[in-house]
Amino acid sequence: MRTAFNSRRTLILVLALAGLVIASLAAIRFNAGNLPAPKAAGGPVVVDTAVSRVATIQDAVTAIGSLRAAESVMVKSEISGRVARISFSDGARVMKGDELIVFDAGIQQAQVQQARAERDLASAKLKRTQELFGKKFLSAAALDDAQASEQIAQAKLALAQATLDKMTLRAPFSGVIGIRQISVGDYIKEGADLVNIEDISSMKADFRVPEQLSGRLRVDQTVQLESDAFPGVVFPARVTAIDAAVDASGRSLLLRAELRDVSKRLKPGMFVRVRLVLETRTNAVIIPEEALVTSQGKVSVFKVTDGVAVITPVRVGLRTQVDQKAVVEILEGLAKDERVVTAGQIKIRGSQVPVKSVDATAGAATGAATGAAGGSPAAPPPAGGAPTTMNKKAP
Repeated sequence: MRTAFNSRRTLILVLALAGLVIASLAAIRFNAGNLPAPKAAGGPVVVDTAVSRVATIQDAVTAIGSLRAAESVMVKSEISGRVARISFSDGARVMKGDELIVFDAGIQQAQVQQARAERDLASAKLKRTQELFGKKFLSAAALDDAQASEQIAQAKLALAQATLDKMTLRAPFSGVIGIRQISVGDYIKEGADLVNIEDISSMKADFRVPEQLSGRLRVDQTVQLESDAFPGVVFPARVTAIDAAVDASGRSLLLRAELRDVSKRLKPGMFVRVRLVLETRTNAVIIPEEALVTSQGKVSVFKVTDGVAVITPVRVGLRTQVDQKAVVEILEGLAKDERVVTAGQIKIRGSQVPVKSVDATAGAATGAATGAAGGSPAAPPPAGGAPTTMNKKAP
């Protein structure tokens, strides 16, 4: 009796549970039928755009250089002596041939007087010998001796005069004199440094570039110099000489540029940043560098036409800066005044996607945007994948 009762109760519980499950499933299906259908993804993708434009760009290389004066010399004494007079002021401008330093020349002046007297005596003896030889009173040998003696006396006088001249140091060229390291009364040894002279009517900038550029270098190329002493000031120059040999230790080539600093602000020995212009291109189509995208090693841009972004292969040229913004030259794939996506490329899925352009400068959604554009040959991204921003250098 008890067993039959338990079996009946179990059957009732199972049937009740089954009923609850069926009722729950029916309720779920009923509610699902009343829910609104999910909306398909749609609407334009909001992106930043810019318009390609034409500009003049330069292919340039940067380097570090050092300034030199057009002419520079450290005045040194060729003989030993005591300083008797200093004829210049520190930092003054001197002309070629101006007297700078005079040494005590008492001994040298006496030597000149002695040599002049000996020369006069030899000349008088030669004159008498020539008269006697004309009268056949002396032999030709005596005349030769007299002539030789007179020539020796002339040479001694010239030597004494040259030594006396070296007691006065003169400016070898026009320029600005430096700060002297001597005073009147100092005893100067032969070869001692006395004072420097710099001709800063023009300046030279020496700098080095990699040997790989040797085939693109030539005299008269444009150079732009900047110095930390004058921020924001560009000093124009031009290449005047290219070294004949490459430095084997650094694999670099030495160049020299010349500039005329009419303001005389630059000084020899100053450090400068050099920008050597290898090529200037006019009417180049450019776009912001961030517009470039890459996929599978190929470069492209999203060109916006009638509100639709279309993946467009391009060929990239020079990369440079215009108005302190990174831009890239487009050789093929884009023309002037075509709009490209500069930000938001990762949101674009597919090769033709409706987009809404945002003018980054105005900060509002507009139907067009202005700016610069550019890129390099590329293929559309693989299906279901978005391209990534290009960050390699142009070939």
